[in-house]
Amino acid sequence: MDELRKHLTKLGLTKDEVKVYLTALELGKCTILQLARSTYIPRTTVYLIIESLLEKKLLKQSAKGKKKIYFPATPEELLSLARKKKQEINETIASLEQETAYLSALYNKDHKKPRVLYYEGIDGIKKIYEGTLASEKILVHCMSQTAREIMGDYLEHYFERVISRMIHTFEIVSDSSQDKQYQKEYSTLRNKIITIPATYTTDTNYMIYGDKVAFITYKDSFPVAIVIDDKELSFFETIRFMMIWEKFSVKH
Repeated sequence: MDELRKHLTKLGLTKDEVKVYLTALELGKCTILQLARSTYIPRTTVYLIIESLLEKKLLKQSAKGKKKIYFPATPEELLSLARKKKQEINETIASLEQETAYLSALYNKDHKKPRVLYYEGIDGIKKIYEGTLASEKILVHCMSQTAREIMGDYLEHYFERVISRMIHTFEIVSDSSQDKQYQKEYSTLRNKIITIPATYTTDTNYMIYGDKVAFITYKDSFPVAIVIDDKELSFFETIRFMMIWEKFSVKH
């Protein structure tokens, strides 16, 4: 009997609805008063339960004079209800399977929070640069005049690997004599470099690669950085970068 009760609750019945239905099966035709006495459930509550069971077609109603008589659906009708429930569940599953891509997009849009990582020191900054080498394209805004001095020979070796891996780069640097010489030596069709006025010089550089944006500051000769992994923010920063690029590249 306990196992049967569990199966009935899986059909969406409450414990009291199960009790009333099983009692109706035992009694056959019965009144509300009989159901209330047999189940020890208050009559007012039994009224509500009966309405629910009538709606679910597990109880049926007839009249005997002025009295309303209730009798249960047959076991065959109960089985038919279970099959109908199964069909509805299967249809729901099929519908959800078709909408999985849409639901996943909604979930990622609403629930995927940007991932933010913090780095410090030369070794920390090197980890960021190493992470960019897996990208097909890197956007670099490098206005710091101390980055090469602080990072030493590493940046030169890094850029050699960028070239050897045939990674496309777009780099914005200042129009200082040092950066202009850098542009002259390294700018190619694949690795483009433009200069902008040195009045925009700052100790903070940034790189955009994949869905990540890295902000690196070389202030006080101790580099620190944060890397934000977020598709929307990366897209936004790419737009800002390209606005600067298009504004100043016409001069080159």
